Amino acid sequence: MSTIKNYLDLGKYKETLLLVFGGAAGGALLTHPFNFIYFYSILFLFFAVMGTNSITNYIDRDIDAIMERTKNRPIPSKRIYPPEKAIYFGVVLIIIGVVGFLYFSLFYSILWLIFGIIFDPILYNYLTKRKTPWNIIIGSFAGGAPVMVIWSAMTKSFFSLTPFILMLTIVVWTPIHIWSLAIRYSSDYKRANVPMLPVKKGIKFTIRIIAISTILLMIFSLYIFYVLSIYLFFIMLIANILILYLVIKLLIKPNEKLSFIIFKTTSPYLAVLFLLIILKQII
Repeated sequence: MSTIKNYLDLGKYKETLLLVFGGAAGGALLTHPFNFIYFYSILFLFFAVMGTNSITNYIDRDIDAIMERTKNRPIPSKRIYPPEKAIYFGVVLIIIGVVGFLYFSLFYSILWLIFGIIFDPILYNYLTKRKTPWNIIIGSFAGGAPVMVIWSAMTKSFFSLTPFILMLTIVVWTPIHIWSLAIRYSSDYKRANVPMLPVKKGIKFTIRIIAISTILLMIFSLYIFYVLSIYLFFIMLIANILILYLVIKLLIKPNEKLSFIIFKTTSPYLAVLFLLIILKQII
């Protein structure tokens, strides 16, 4: 059981579940989403995302060993050893995911999977994470890709505006989530020589960018619910006002404690957003 837990941790299963939940919400944007392909696609998306996260853990293994927040991850703690096991595990899971979509000729879903893999372990973790303070902007597109994966599986189409807006909602949510955490652990990132925005541009500048992202988050998320349901629109408006209130407080009085509260709030916010979209199809 401990071995299973180690490999679940390697695939960042909690983060994976949130990303797959986003994919489920993308599929639920359709009028009648809940069929076999919907649940089948969610399963194979889970494999692909777990595999991708395993590879990112391998790429980040040296900096994870330095940072206090990440030193207990499976590779730096040697719960997974040698580290190359993460590569094998990740590649196998990605292949399972791709073959699953290929079996039903869901080619557009495979293209969006490839898009996510290009933007996360390759463009973000490998090429830009250690080189630019804007690295997470690149990585954020990978976080939004699952929306398009499931939507494309359901429609056998490549693009439509509403799921793309949901994808952009995740893109602008990501800097709020990551940079509010980076403010709390800026010394950790500095010690590992990772040029996160608070390290390179300062905390006040980072908070201003978080505020801009929060406004964009409100616009995109409320557009989705304006299209879906006026009742859910007002529920989402309340959630957005809460996030905006916390960010304004942080603008007025920057501090690590409040920044960490914002970080802790952002994941439930996104989960509620996805849940409301899915519930719209049930109630």
